[in-house]
Amino acid sequence: MEDILLVHRKSNRNFSESLQDAAIWQTCLRKILFCTEVELNTYTDFLEADDQILRGEKALSLLLEILCGLHSPIVGETEVFGQFRNFVESRKQLQDTLFGDHQKWLNFIMAEVKKTRSEHLVGLGSQSYGSLLRKYSKDLETVTLCGSGQLAQEILPWLAHKKSMQVICRNPAKMQSFAEKYNNLAVTTYNESYVHGEAMVIAAPLTDARIVELVNKQDTRPLIIFDLRGEENELPVLAAKQFSHVKVMGLHQFFAEIEETKKDTQVKIEALKADLLEKAVAFTQRTELRPLGWDDICA
Repeated sequence: MEDILLVHRKSNRNFSESLQDAAIWQTCLRKILFCTEVELNTYTDFLEADDQILRGEKALSLLLEILCGLHSPIVGETEVFGQFRNFVESRKQLQDTLFGDHQKWLNFIMAEVKKTRSEHLVGLGSQSYGSLLRKYSKDLETVTLCGSGQLAQEILPWLAHKKSMQVICRNPAKMQSFAEKYNNLAVTTYNESYVHGEAMVIAAPLTDARIVELVNKQDTRPLIIFDLRGEENELPVLAAKQFSHVKVMGLHQFFAEIEETKKDTQVKIEALKADLLEKAVAFTQRTELRPLGWDDICA
């Protein structure tokens, strides 16, 4: 990796404050210190036993895997690459020569991540509640979301493209920022509102009786109810008796599809890791033709 190496700490423990000026990039899952061999010799006292020190193709391939989202909970997500780009820009602003425009390792990383994403990480399947809900409701124009907690807030952006979105909850103030962002979104309380969506998403700890009551407050019933409550319930039985045309999809069905997707995805991930390692090896062992007429093996 030319004159750079990585110290990889896969934990939430910070590096020593003595390294506060060092090139340390962090995500919610890991921290990576970028340095040269000379700098590493001065950092030894601040490292921990389980820190990984990686050089050459091993450093390159790990960084490629992380930036491609292969180590993320949602495989192929783009947020971590965006964070890295911001980190690189901040180091350039500090005039850190390790991240200068002339650094071949950095140019290789940036180009390879973009290429790998476009060629291999499109259409990996739905791996979250939000992505599955978008898939299942793709032919529906209106959705009602019950809840205002973390789960509801994570789901809402996946459905925001709908012609009409409705959120009903106990505390509409918690969803105010979304109402300001999306013109197609209406937010009201359970007591005030009639359910308008063709699909109804339960992302709050409502009772079966409360859900039946909400469904009854509508002349035309929703076509499908996505029930994301974790506890056992009788909603499918109640819906079959009272609303025969309403389909109920429970949490266990979401789990089943996510797990099936993960199995298929894992095979692709292992193959992609092997491919990225090959590219890293090819980069570190490449031969360059120098302008003065000699070849140089770049390490």
